[in-house]
Amino acid sequence: MADVFISYKKEDLQIADRIVVGLRDEGFTVWWDDGLSPKTAWDAALEKEIASATSVVVLWTPRSVHSDWVRTEAHYGQDRGKLVPVKMEDCSIPIAFMLRQTVELSKWRGDRSDREWRKLLTWIADLASTKPGNANIPQALGAAQPNPFRDAIGQLAAGDPIVDGAFVNASTPAGTAFRDGDKMPVMRILPKGAFMLGSPTSDPDRTAVEGPQKRIEIPIPFAMGVFPVLVSEYQAVMGALPSVAAVQAAPRGWLDGFKRPPAQTSASVPSNPAVPVTHISYDDAQAFVARLSGATGQAYRIPSESEWEYACRAGSRGRYSFGDTIDATRAVFASAAGPVAPGSFPPNAFGLYDMHGNVREWTSDLWHESYDSTPLDGSPAAEGHGSMRVVRGGGWSDSPAMLRSAARMRATQSSRASVIGFRIARALT
Repeated sequence: MADVFISYKKEDLQIADRIVVGLRDEGFTVWWDDGLSPKTAWDAALEKEIASATSVVVLWTPRSVHSDWVRTEAHYGQDRGKLVPVKMEDCSIPIAFMLRQTVELSKWRGDRSDREWRKLLTWIADLASTKPGNANIPQALGAAQPNPFRDAIGQLAAGDPIVDGAFVNASTPAGTAFRDGDKMPVMRILPKGAFMLGSPTSDPDRTAVEGPQKRIEIPIPFAMGVFPVLVSEYQAVMGALPSVAAVQAAPRGWLDGFKRPPAQTSASVPSNPAVPVTHISYDDAQAFVARLSGATGQAYRIPSESEWEYACRAGSRGRYSFGDTIDATRAVFASAAGPVAPGSFPPNAFGLYDMHGNVREWTSDLWHESYDSTPLDGSPAAEGHGSMRVVRGGGWSDSPAMLRSAARMRATQSSRASVIGFRIARALT
């Protein structure tokens, strides 16, 4: 079984040869069809090799994009999660593959330290090292196994390495922590999986809006912020903190069924760079992810409510990600004076901090009174109250019941409150 199956157009033999030589020099086993004899059962040989290879490297050129055979091999690799597209010359990639992350080697001249070449090596190594099923089970992930072609650019306080987001791809193992630039949010890759959204009727703090429980499938891995977005990160992306004319701790219409905490006000947005940014409206949060996406070339977004609860639970079924009770050794809530720097408490099993308490977090779902219309694939609910969004996690002034994994709140999307911040998600494709 080869590490790499090379798909190319015969007219690009010299181009393919450069790639093959380079990959073999790096220690990968490579199969390509230059050694097939006329007597070989062509179709059978190709089917055997492409099926057994851990990655299918497709070399896109103005000639290969018109090859039915190359396109067929690309579809085969894509359908099985092992396609690695590489643009070798300037060309229009077939529409079916335009949204795929693609390694850009049109200007590569053999430099083994070239950043795009290293991206290719990293991607192939990820695929070669991933055992089927291991990256798809919601469990205590810990730090992902190191990739020899992916260097750490920093580390979390717990010691987990942070890698350059440019070397993260659709096959990078779950558990990997990364960032897409200096002072940008640290992200963690979460596995695909399934969970039960909402709370059971046995939960004494359950409200009607937390049901009916529904099985949600998260179909592909995605990345979630290790922390809520910090003041320093917001300033780095947006240039300045938002201007707040009026501050309120608990926006009206936040959630029926829970007792409103005492109102608390603040004169301005907290400027401590290490704490989560607050007084952020949903519109502010959307502007942030749009600016961040444009600056990095990556698809950032506000997570859906289902993605948020999946990330919070991290495979757990209790009231909180660590059990059925919570106290001051686990989260910031109730009598706290305001948000604090995240990371003071243990992370959940996915390696995410402060999913309970500190600040409430926006999700992209319109507010809806039950899960009857919630999509089953983890995408946000597009039907609901036109000006209100779902807020999750509970905050520094909230009661323990509001910090539960299933607890739901709502807020007008234009409101800015001292208890509301946000966390971001990112696609890996």
